[in-house]
Amino acid sequence: MKVSGLTKEIMELLKTYSTTKEIAEKLNMHPKNIDRHIRTLRDLGLVETKKGKKGGIKLTKDGRYLIEKGEINLSIIKVQIIAKDRIGLLAEITSKISEINGNILSTTLEKDNEDVIIWLVIENVDIDELREKLKDTVKKLIIL
Repeated sequence: MKVSGLTKEIMELLKTYSTTKEIAEKLNMHPKNIDRHIRTLRDLGLVETKKGKKGGIKLTKDGRYLIEKGEINLSIIKVQIIAKDRIGLLAEITSKISEINGNILSTTLEKDNEDVIIWLVIENVDIDELREKLKDTVKKLIIL
């Protein structure tokens, strides 16, 4: 998914502003036109909205990531990881995947002497970024 045009402008403004009115003023547009885009972004999970006096709009973690990267990968990959077994290994791997906005859909583990073999199904992750993030944690990472 790639963000561009008016949608990108709106998302960029959400880094600073939190209301449809403020964004509309900055873009010299009617708030109803901005609201239509906000509803779509909300439905995609890229912004959160709250009505009322203390309400507003804010980018979600995925929304901030999309603006930072310019695009997100919605594909699903299956990986096999081989690493020296130790306490906290799986927690460290899942934390690192989370840091790059990956979402783990399933996990299977198998013990092999001193090592552990971990199969993961992950969405929303760039393969090169995953390899870089895990290079100091695992012995081998294979994309299946």
